Amino acid sequence: MQDGTKVRGTAPRAQLVLQSVLDSTGHLNGLPDDLNDLFAPPYQQDGARVHSNSWGSPAAGAYTSNSREVDEFVWNNRDMVICFAAGNDGKDSQGRGIVDAGSVGSPGTAKNCITVGACENNRPGFAIGNGQPLLYGDGWPQDFPADPIHSDHVADSPDGMAAFSSRGPTGNGRIRPDLLAPGTAVLSTKSRAATGGGWGPSTDPLYFYEGGTSMATPLVAGCAAVVREYLQSQAITGPSAALVKAMLINGADLVGGQYAPSEVGAPPDISQGFGRVNLLRTINAGSQSETVKFFEENTALDTGQEESLFQGSVGKAAKVTLVWTDPTGEALQNDLDLIVRNSAGQEWHGNMPAGTSDFDRSNNVEQVIWQTTTLDNISVTVRCFRATVPQNYALVVRVQK
Repeated sequence: MQDGTKVRGTAPRAQLVLQSVLDSTGHLNGLPDDLNDLFAPPYQQDGARVHSNSWGSPAAGAYTSNSREVDEFVWNNRDMVICFAAGNDGKDSQGRGIVDAGSVGSPGTAKNCITVGACENNRPGFAIGNGQPLLYGDGWPQDFPADPIHSDHVADSPDGMAAFSSRGPTGNGRIRPDLLAPGTAVLSTKSRAATGGGWGPSTDPLYFYEGGTSMATPLVAGCAAVVREYLQSQAITGPSAALVKAMLINGADLVGGQYAPSEVGAPPDISQGFGRVNLLRTINAGSQSETVKFFEENTALDTGQEESLFQGSVGKAAKVTLVWTDPTGEALQNDLDLIVRNSAGQEWHGNMPAGTSDFDRSNNVEQVIWQTTTLDNISVTVRCFRATVPQNYALVVRVQK
């Protein structure tokens, strides 16, 4: 219990398989040489289909052997959702009140996982031991020496980035993170063997407050488990990792930022990715204003082939998300294009500004957000620009009536 209220996680009925990657000194020397050997036992022996990882190395955007192994495992096991923390290496090294780009860690630089950054929580009353609000300048004075970050409360703006959250892009320009979840002043379970106090105690000795993208990541992993259960209820027997990822990204809320100028841009953005997870909207529970259509990775396209999957009317807006599990390699091995057209023949391309004829040649997640003031019709096409082997994909279309 916490303040008289029962605490529930994001997937309260999920069964857990626990794996330790720490050695006796608390370092990551318990990791296997090949991460395939980390993911395979729970996948093969326990039936686990969501794997949450709150660890990583400060690789500054590098695609490492661990990144390659993550991509390899998902490529070979298409229904395994692997989540990784983006890292907590966000810093204002220039003292400008702006967090540096390019700090996302490995294996979060992989293409086929869900990489999670941190926004702030909505706990404006959160205070440290002296009763004073925790400010970034208090917790990380060397990392955030200048305003507006230095004097900002760490947990009072869910539409603002956690300053320490690692930013993209990767070394070869891919967008990271994919998604955000609260990562400051998160109420979490406390081991009876724990010796540290985290960010602060709660009124229940079995819980305490913690922070970091390590806290944001399991929140997204829990949401992935719920989305997977929802898809199974919709007759998708073994939902692919690509479809679960596409659902979460499509249902996410855009984060506007908390500073002027804003610390985030329009998605896909190197700070917020595609936005903050909104589980209720993702599974469209109880919504009468939106229609969601999803398409599992049933079709494989070769170079030059295309498929039209959706045609329908739009009253206010459409949000279309394409995700594919790409073969191993730092750059895209197979390159698909998302194309949305309206009745007037206007065309939008995934991740690209309106009106451009260019296509995204770097990311295996593409999204189009299209708004209209009058009733219109759209069509959605997926085209294969290049494929080393035939490539399947997942697509989610959300239409506001």
